[in-house]
Amino acid sequence: MIGRDGFVVFDAEPSVARWAQAAARVARQIAADPAKQAANLRHGDTWFVGVDALPNDVIGAIEGVPLRGPWEDHVPLLHHHAAQLSIIYPGYPQQDPDQSDANHAYRIKRHAAHVDGLLPDGPERRRYAREFHAYILGLPLNLAPQAPTVIWPGSHVIMQAAIADTIAGREVGEVDLTDAYHAARKEVFAQIEPVPITATPGQSFLIHRFALHGTAPWDGPDGPERTIAFFRPEFDDPADWLAP
Repeated sequence: MIGRDGFVVFDAEPSVARWAQAAARVARQIAADPAKQAANLRHGDTWFVGVDALPNDVIGAIEGVPLRGPWEDHVPLLHHHAAQLSIIYPGYPQQDPDQSDANHAYRIKRHAAHVDGLLPDGPERRRYAREFHAYILGLPLNLAPQAPTVIWPGSHVIMQAAIADTIAGREVGEVDLTDAYHAARKEVFAQIEPVPITATPGQSFLIHRFALHGTAPWDGPDGPERTIAFFRPEFDDPADWLAP
């Protein structure tokens, strides 16, 4: 679907540009809302997390503009959730008062690299599969070169194999994946250098659901915030999530 690197960047298309323009208008209104700022700003107010913040419909349309693009030939047809509206501001990431030094350093040095859907649970914050994404679709909403999404090419092969081997036929959501996840992540860091995903409004990019990815720190002069809408539709059956 996405190739050996675990991601693909598609050329700009007019239909995607129209959607991005409509979504950007809505995004600006959302980002300016004080209540939504209070609920979403993290890391010294340099990241608007924006999970489920974009009020699109189940087929992805926003303000009546349909979501259509080149990715449709490469992914299963699934209903869309409200998209994440991820906005990075100059200076990202700053350290929040309740954030440990180690966590902050990981966000800077490793770009907060993660696989989506493996969520910390319980007082010891052990990781379990809780969200069974089919893929990650990124749609840039403005021109902003700073703080790009980054990916470790080929990492999806290592991460998926480690997680599938650990689950090994057991109930997917009941298996503690913490140790396997950390070991596989360490293997990726030892073998692979991250690369930025550069795209502009009208373009789009797909990331494999098991690919290790994150966000690079803001590195350069102040400029416009970086805004990307992310869709992560989920499989109905967790077994599909584990399938190659």
